[in-house]
Amino acid sequence: MHRNAQKRLALLVKVLLVVAGISYLAWVNRHLVIHAGKFLIDGSYRSCVHRRRNYELEEKSSPLYVTKRIHGRLGNWLFGYSSLLGIAKANGYLPYFLSSHPLNSYFQLSHVRSSPAECLFDVYDDLPCTYTSSMMNLPSGNISIDGYIQSWKYFRFIEKELRQDLKVHPHLSLYAQKLFHKHLGPHIAAGRLVISIHVRRGDVLTPEARKLGFCHAPKEYFDNAMRYMLKLFPYSVFLVASDDIEWCIDNIKPPILKDLLSEAKLSKIKHDNPKIKSSVFNERVPIVYSKSHSSWDDFSMLMLCNHSIISVGTFGWWGAWFAKGHVVYYDGFPLPGSKIDHETNKEDFFPSDWVALSTGAFLKCGTSFFLLLFFTLQFTLILYK
Repeated sequence: MHRNAQKRLALLVKVLLVVAGISYLAWVNRHLVIHAGKFLIDGSYRSCVHRRRNYELEEKSSPLYVTKRIHGRLGNWLFGYSSLLGIAKANGYLPYFLSSHPLNSYFQLSHVRSSPAECLFDVYDDLPCTYTSSMMNLPSGNISIDGYIQSWKYFRFIEKELRQDLKVHPHLSLYAQKLFHKHLGPHIAAGRLVISIHVRRGDVLTPEARKLGFCHAPKEYFDNAMRYMLKLFPYSVFLVASDDIEWCIDNIKPPILKDLLSEAKLSKIKHDNPKIKSSVFNERVPIVYSKSHSSWDDFSMLMLCNHSIISVGTFGWWGAWFAKGHVVYYDGFPLPGSKIDHETNKEDFFPSDWVALSTGAFLKCGTSFFLLLFFTLQFTLILYK
């Protein structure tokens, strides 16, 4: 009896190992499994697959289309549309968003259709914030991209065309100009540049998001970023937009210029702007906090700023892209060793001319310098002993 029980246990372990192995292979190849299942049970899908093969075999000259499934919110929609245009151009396909897509309510998109193209074949991009070169060589047939396609590299070669395409509807553009001047009019009239600060907190503070690798940029990062920007553009005003504006009011405080810049630098600012009163150098750099409850209101003002400080996420990313100025981003995202950290390629997500800063940006530079000096001295002493 005991021997029979051992045999049954060994058999059960083998069965479990086989099931686990099959499950793992099915998960790794889940897109292929889904495709095979749909091919077997869905006649219309099977017909589409055959039609796609005809494109390859017969080299038909009819246009091929590529579209993108709705994913996320405004920043993700903008990545989807922009990357779609670049991918389409690289493949010689016609891109489109459905006219019902919510992005159309903000922008006058040129590439839209009222109904989907026929026989769409799914292509997947599972990696966020990463450039996937295979997207630039799509299979034949009408394609629907499902996933992220979140990289500036997809559309870097069509940027001029893309900026022409992504035009805000006139009534929204007029409203944004009025809102911008309502918040910043006196500062703009005084000749100050406007530097935006976008702070995303909200959903990235949840335990679930943090487990994946999301995080928020802390106060120290914004302190460093403001000092960095003011050394480049000292006569400025900051505009803060956030989903947690009360935290920003309590934590984001610009420095006093006199504590940051040399007398020579202050004298040059005064010389370049004769109307400036010297007393402003003894005060904190002005800051305006947007208390709008509309994400679009905040976004439309971010687009109009001269330069940008961003934290995490695609919302601030696109506000900075539209502004076209100097951009600083938080280098502490995603959390090291997390799922998103393994999936993300920062070089693919952040343009090469944007500047990465962390909470200890200035300290790190100083520490590196002293370490270099220390080892140089030690090496010199060894040589001359």
